[in-house]
Amino acid sequence: MVIENRRGRLFVSGEFVFNPEQIIFAPTSSCNLSCGHCRVRRRSEELSISDAVGFLERCADGGIERVGFSGGEPFLRPDFLEEVSRAAVAKGLYFDRLMTNASWFSGVEELETALSGLYDAGFDGTFGVSSDAYHGQDAQTIALFLNTAFRVWRRRDCAEILSARSGDDSAWLKSIGDVAVRLGGRLVSREGEPVAIEDATPRREDAAAGETLDIQILRFPYSASAAENAWKSSRWFKEDFCEGPGNVFYVHPDGSVAVCCGFANENPELIIGTVHDGYEDLMRKASETPLVRLCYGKGLEARRKELESRGYRFPGRTDDMCFFCDYLCKNELIAD
Repeated sequence: MVIENRRGRLFVSGEFVFNPEQIIFAPTSSCNLSCGHCRVRRRSEELSISDAVGFLERCADGGIERVGFSGGEPFLRPDFLEEVSRAAVAKGLYFDRLMTNASWFSGVEELETALSGLYDAGFDGTFGVSSDAYHGQDAQTIALFLNTAFRVWRRRDCAEILSARSGDDSAWLKSIGDVAVRLGGRLVSREGEPVAIEDATPRREDAAAGETLDIQILRFPYSASAAENAWKSSRWFKEDFCEGPGNVFYVHPDGSVAVCCGFANENPELIIGTVHDGYEDLMRKASETPLVRLCYGKGLEARRKELESRGYRFPGRTDDMCFFCDYLCKNELIAD
């Protein structure tokens, strides 16, 4: 059986459906913060601009449509962000999120220079600000980053906040409420959960695009690693064939390319090549890699049931698919 992706390109045989539409570049694993929940492996390597641009151009010709940035803290490589953004614009690609802790700068001048350079390079994606109890940034710094970004991009809807839940979010909730006030807005909550920062005054019907303050807050559960005891759920994860964290080429600082942006993507079982490979070569390697075929084909739920039917007993249940994937890798349970 041969499957075609939405662009009509033949790319794999069998029932394997891996359809990457985005590259996420992690130019560095360095970061100015040391968050307790972060499992990014600190690497000495940093992704070169020339390698990234060459990879982007080859993948754009193969059908990739969007570009995003992660890390580490990507703003520690402003030159990388600018040059890769220029290359993406030249190839007619769209931008997705640029993940940041919004506290990497040492002063206003450094912040202004980095954001203005990125704007001039053509980046028009979304700033994904990581903020939660684990990060611990102060409200003044986050608000300064956001207000500066709003001014440079001349719009107030170019950011969102991504936040992992913790056992006690009271201090973070107070801080994010302070951010809202410093932006001239208000924190909007539903059923006790913060969902957005919006203008303090009612939205004008004649407001131009981007004129209204609009920051969505995306909350998600803390995701445990295989080394932690995360087997306490009352139910198993819901199979989605990695539609959530997957269907991307995630480029690590050492140039290796993984098939998802979940934290388990540093496992070698999810690496399909390097930035020196071509699009078609990476797709072929993906179709031949057991865990990739499992995630995007048969499914992790099916593998769980297989193992259980053969007498394997898991320590409990987990509703976190990334944790389960990491567990399979660490315990060599991908294939019989």
